Amino acid sequence: MFSTDRTNEWFKSFTDNYKVSGILSPMLDLKLKHSKRVSEICSETACSMEWDEEGDRWMAYSAGLLHDVGRFPQYKTYGTFLDSKSVDHGDLGAEIIAKEFNWKGIPDNFRENIISAVKFHNKKKVPTNLKLGAYKWSCLVRDADKIDIYRMVQERIDNGTIFEMLPRHQAAEGLSSDLVEEVRRTGSVSYCNARSLQDYRLIQLTWGSDLNFPVSVAALREEKIIERIREDLRPYGINDLVDKIVNQIYSMA
Repeated sequence: MFSTDRTNEWFKSFTDNYKVSGILSPMLDLKLKHSKRVSEICSETACSMEWDEEGDRWMAYSAGLLHDVGRFPQYKTYGTFLDSKSVDHGDLGAEIIAKEFNWKGIPDNFRENIISAVKFHNKKKVPTNLKLGAYKWSCLVRDADKIDIYRMVQERIDNGTIFEMLPRHQAAEGLSSDLVEEVRRTGSVSYCNARSLQDYRLIQLTWGSDLNFPVSVAALREEKIIERIREDLRPYGINDLVDKIVNQIYSMA
Protein backbone atom coordinates (compact mmCIF):
# COMPACT_ATOMS: atom_id res chain seq x y z
CA MET A 1 0.00 0.00 0.00
CA PHE A 2 2.77 2.45 0.96
CA SER A 3 5.00 2.12 -2.05
CA THR A 4 7.59 4.75 -2.93
CA ASP A 5 7.70 3.07 -6.35
CA ARG A 6 4.11 4.18 -6.88
CA THR A 7 5.03 7.75 -5.99
CA ASN A 8 8.08 7.69 -8.25
CA GLU A 9 6.12 6.27 -11.18
CA TRP A 10 3.41 8.90 -10.89
CA PHE A 11 5.92 11.72 -10.51
CA LYS A 12 7.92 10.56 -13.53
CA SER A 13 4.80 10.25 -15.66
CA PHE A 14 3.64 13.69 -14.56
CA THR A 15 6.93 15.47 -15.20
CA ASP A 16 7.51 13.65 -18.50
CA ASN A 17 4.48 15.51 -19.82
CA TYR A 18 6.49 18.73 -19.65
CA LYS A 19 9.40 17.48 -21.74
CA VAL A 20 9.97 18.89 -25.21
CA SER A 21 11.69 16.47 -27.58
CA GLY A 22 12.32 14.26 -24.55
CA ILE A 23 14.05 16.98 -22.51
CA LEU A 24 12.90 19.25 -19.69
CA SER A 25 13.78 22.93 -19.95
CA PRO A 26 16.69 23.89 -17.65
CA MET A 27 14.40 25.63 -15.13
CA LEU A 28 12.04 22.67 -14.89
CA ASP A 29 14.96 20.26 -14.65
CA LEU A 30 16.11 22.39 -11.73
CA LYS A 31 12.75 21.82 -10.04
CA LEU A 32 12.81 18.10 -10.81
CA LYS A 33 16.17 17.67 -9.11
CA HIS A 34 15.12 19.95 -6.25
CA SER A 35 12.02 17.82 -5.66
CA LYS A 36 14.11 14.66 -5.40
CA ARG A 37 16.50 16.26 -2.93
CA VAL A 38 13.66 17.63 -0.80
CA SER A 39 12.22 14.12 -0.68
CA GLU A 40 15.55 12.83 0.62
CA ILE A 41 15.80 15.60 3.22
CA CYS A 42 12.24 14.92 4.41
CA SER A 43 13.07 11.24 4.80
CA GLU A 44 16.33 11.94 6.65
CA THR A 45 14.71 14.49 8.96
CA ALA A 46 11.74 12.27 9.82
CA CYS A 47 14.12 9.39 10.51
CA SER A 48 16.33 11.52 12.74
CA MET A 49 13.26 12.51 14.78
CA GLU A 50 12.20 8.84 14.96
CA TRP A 51 8.91 9.25 13.14
CA ASP A 52 8.37 5.57 12.54
CA GLU A 53 4.64 4.93 12.76
CA GLU A 54 3.01 3.02 9.93
CA GLY A 55 3.16 5.00 6.71
CA ASP A 56 5.54 7.69 8.04
CA ARG A 57 8.41 6.77 5.73
CA TRP A 58 6.12 6.81 2.72
CA MET A 59 4.58 10.14 3.69
CA ALA A 60 7.97 11.78 4.25
CA TYR A 61 9.24 10.58 0.89
CA SER A 62 6.05 11.34 -1.04
CA ALA A 63 5.32 14.75 0.47
CA GLY A 64 8.83 15.88 -0.38
CA LEU A 65 8.78 14.55 -3.94
CA LEU A 66 5.34 15.97 -4.74
CA HIS A 67 5.62 19.34 -3.01
CA ASP A 68 6.48 21.32 -6.18
CA VAL A 69 4.31 19.64 -8.82
CA GLY A 70 2.54 22.98 -9.27
CA ARG A 71 5.77 24.48 -10.59
CA PHE A 72 5.57 22.51 -13.82
CA PRO A 73 2.24 23.83 -15.18
CA GLN A 74 3.06 27.23 -13.64
CA TYR A 75 6.23 27.57 -15.68
CA LYS A 76 4.71 26.11 -18.83
CA THR A 77 1.76 28.51 -18.72
CA TYR A 78 3.35 31.68 -17.36
CA GLY A 79 7.09 31.28 -17.97
CA THR A 80 7.90 32.29 -14.39
CA PHE A 81 8.20 30.84 -10.89
CA LEU A 82 6.94 34.08 -9.33
CA ASP A 83 3.61 33.24 -7.71
CA SER A 84 2.74 36.92 -7.51
CA LYS A 85 2.87 37.17 -11.30
CA SER A 86 1.24 33.85 -12.09
CA VAL A 87 -0.47 31.41 -9.71
CA ASP A 88 0.11 30.08 -6.21
CA HIS A 89 2.09 26.93 -6.96
CA GLY A 90 1.26 25.34 -3.61
CA ASP A 91 -2.47 25.65 -4.21
CA LEU A 92 -2.10 24.44 -7.79
CA GLY A 93 0.01 21.46 -6.76
CA ALA A 94 -2.50 20.44 -4.11
CA GLU A 95 -5.32 20.58 -6.67
CA ILE A 96 -3.34 18.45 -9.10
CA ILE A 97 -2.40 15.67 -6.73
CA ALA A 98 -5.88 15.61 -5.15
CA LYS A 99 -7.34 14.84 -8.58
CA GLU A 100 -4.58 12.94 -10.36
CA PHE A 101 -2.37 11.04 -7.92
CA ASN A 102 -2.98 7.31 -7.43
CA TRP A 103 -4.59 7.27 -3.99
CA LYS A 104 -5.89 3.71 -4.22
CA GLY A 105 -5.55 2.03 -0.84
CA ILE A 106 -4.20 5.15 0.88
CA PRO A 107 -6.08 6.09 4.09
CA ASP A 108 -7.98 9.36 3.97
CA ASN A 109 -5.93 10.97 6.73
CA PHE A 110 -2.68 10.16 4.90
CA ARG A 111 -4.10 11.65 1.74
CA GLU A 112 -5.08 14.79 3.67
CA ASN A 113 -1.58 15.05 5.18
CA ILE A 114 0.15 14.92 1.79
CA ILE A 115 -2.24 17.37 0.11
CA SER A 116 -1.87 19.80 3.04
CA ALA A 117 1.92 19.55 2.92
CA VAL A 118 1.90 20.43 -0.78
CA LYS A 119 -0.62 23.23 -0.35
CA PHE A 120 1.02 24.96 2.61
CA HIS A 121 4.72 24.40 1.97
CA ASN A 122 5.05 27.85 0.33
CA LYS A 123 2.76 29.93 2.51
CA LYS A 124 4.02 32.56 4.94
CA LYS A 125 2.50 30.57 7.79
CA VAL A 126 0.88 27.17 8.22
CA PRO A 127 -2.72 27.63 9.42
CA THR A 128 -2.96 26.74 13.09
CA ASN A 129 -6.40 25.20 12.65
CA LEU A 130 -5.09 22.27 10.61
CA LYS A 131 -5.39 18.79 12.04
CA LEU A 132 -2.23 17.79 13.90
CA GLY A 133 -1.05 15.34 11.23
CA ALA A 134 -1.50 17.80 8.39
CA TYR A 135 0.30 20.49 10.37
CA LYS A 136 3.20 18.18 11.21
CA TRP A 137 3.81 17.07 7.63
CA SER A 138 3.44 20.60 6.30
CA CYS A 139 6.14 21.75 8.71
CA LEU A 140 8.43 18.93 7.64
CA VAL A 141 8.20 19.82 3.96
CA ARG A 142 8.65 23.54 4.66
CA ASP A 143 11.91 22.87 6.51
CA ALA A 144 13.23 20.46 3.89
CA ASP A 145 12.36 22.85 1.06
CA LYS A 146 14.26 25.69 2.74
CA ILE A 147 17.27 23.51 3.55
CA ASP A 148 17.68 22.42 -0.06
CA ILE A 149 17.33 25.97 -1.37
CA TYR A 150 19.90 27.19 1.18
CA ARG A 151 22.31 24.51 -0.04
CA MET A 152 21.57 25.05 -3.72
CA VAL A 153 22.04 28.83 -3.55
CA GLN A 154 25.29 28.50 -1.60
CA GLU A 155 26.67 25.97 -4.07
CA ARG A 156 25.79 28.19 -7.02
CA ILE A 157 27.34 31.25 -5.40
CA ASP A 158 30.50 29.23 -4.83
CA ASN A 159 30.68 27.92 -8.40
CA GLY A 160 29.61 31.18 -10.07
CA THR A 161 26.29 29.99 -11.53
CA ILE A 162 23.91 31.76 -9.16
CA PHE A 163 22.44 34.06 -11.81
CA GLU A 164 21.47 31.09 -13.95
CA MET A 165 19.12 30.26 -11.09
CA LEU A 166 18.23 33.87 -10.16
CA PRO A 167 18.55 35.81 -13.42
CA ARG A 168 16.42 38.77 -12.39
CA HIS A 169 18.67 39.51 -9.41
CA GLN A 170 21.68 40.20 -11.61
CA ALA A 171 20.66 43.71 -12.61
CA ALA A 172 20.93 45.29 -9.14
CA GLU A 173 23.59 45.46 -6.42
CA GLY A 174 23.17 46.14 -2.70
CA LEU A 175 20.17 46.07 -0.40
CA SER A 176 16.75 47.55 -1.05
CA SER A 177 15.88 50.04 1.69
CA ASP A 178 12.22 48.99 1.46
CA LEU A 179 13.17 45.36 2.03
CA VAL A 180 15.39 46.16 5.00
CA GLU A 181 12.67 48.32 6.54
CA GLU A 182 10.13 45.55 6.06
CA VAL A 183 12.40 43.05 7.83
CA ARG A 184 13.01 45.48 10.70
CA ARG A 185 9.29 46.17 11.03
CA THR A 186 7.80 42.69 10.59
CA GLY A 187 10.60 40.14 10.68
CA SER A 188 9.46 38.77 7.33
CA VAL A 189 9.51 39.97 3.74
CA SER A 190 7.59 40.30 0.53
CA TYR A 191 9.55 38.84 -2.35
CA CYS A 192 8.32 41.66 -4.60
CA ASN A 193 10.72 44.03 -2.81
CA ALA A 194 13.76 41.92 -3.74
CA ARG A 195 15.96 43.28 -6.52
CA SER A 196 19.51 42.06 -5.93
CA LEU A 197 21.35 38.96 -4.79
CA GLN A 198 21.92 40.68 -1.45
CA ASP A 199 18.17 41.17 -1.10
CA TYR A 200 17.67 37.48 -1.76
CA ARG A 201 20.29 36.58 0.85
CA LEU A 202 18.50 38.71 3.44
CA ILE A 203 15.24 36.99 2.56
CA GLN A 204 16.95 33.63 2.98
CA LEU A 205 18.20 34.68 6.40
CA THR A 206 14.66 35.47 7.55
CA TRP A 207 13.60 31.96 6.51
CA GLY A 208 15.72 30.60 9.32
CA SER A 209 13.41 32.11 11.92
CA ASP A 210 10.57 30.09 10.41
CA LEU A 211 12.23 26.67 10.71
CA ASN A 212 10.16 24.24 12.72
CA PHE A 213 12.57 21.61 14.00
CA PRO A 214 15.86 22.00 15.91
CA VAL A 215 17.45 19.35 13.67
CA SER A 216 16.89 21.65 10.69
CA VAL A 217 18.71 24.52 12.40
CA ALA A 218 21.48 22.14 13.47
CA ALA A 219 22.04 21.02 9.88
CA LEU A 220 22.43 24.58 8.61
CA ARG A 221 24.67 25.50 11.52
CA GLU A 222 26.91 22.50 10.97
CA GLU A 223 27.24 23.37 7.28
CA LYS A 224 27.95 27.04 8.20
CA ILE A 225 25.35 28.24 5.69
CA ILE A 226 23.86 30.83 8.04
CA GLU A 227 27.35 32.14 8.75
CA ARG A 228 28.05 32.45 5.03
CA ILE A 229 24.92 34.56 4.60
CA ARG A 230 25.93 36.72 7.56
CA GLU A 231 29.34 37.32 6.02
CA ASP A 232 27.81 38.14 2.61
CA LEU A 233 25.70 40.85 4.24
CA ARG A 234 28.48 42.36 6.41
CA PRO A 235 29.43 45.11 3.92
CA TYR A 236 25.93 46.57 3.77
CA GLY A 237 25.56 48.29 7.14
CA ILE A 238 22.83 46.19 8.76
CA ASN A 239 24.97 44.10 11.11
CA ASP A 240 22.64 44.74 14.05
CA LEU A 241 19.66 43.35 12.14
CA VAL A 242 21.59 40.41 10.72
CA ASP A 243 23.04 39.45 14.10
CA LYS A 244 19.60 39.67 15.71
CA ILE A 245 18.13 37.28 13.13
CA VAL A 246 21.06 34.86 13.39
CA ASN A 247 20.74 34.77 17.18
CA GLN A 248 17.03 34.06 16.86
CA ILE A 249 17.75 31.18 14.50
CA TYR A 250 20.44 29.63 16.68
CA SER A 251 18.29 29.89 19.80
CA MET A 252 16.01 27.27 18.26
CA ALA A 253 18.68 24.58 18.06
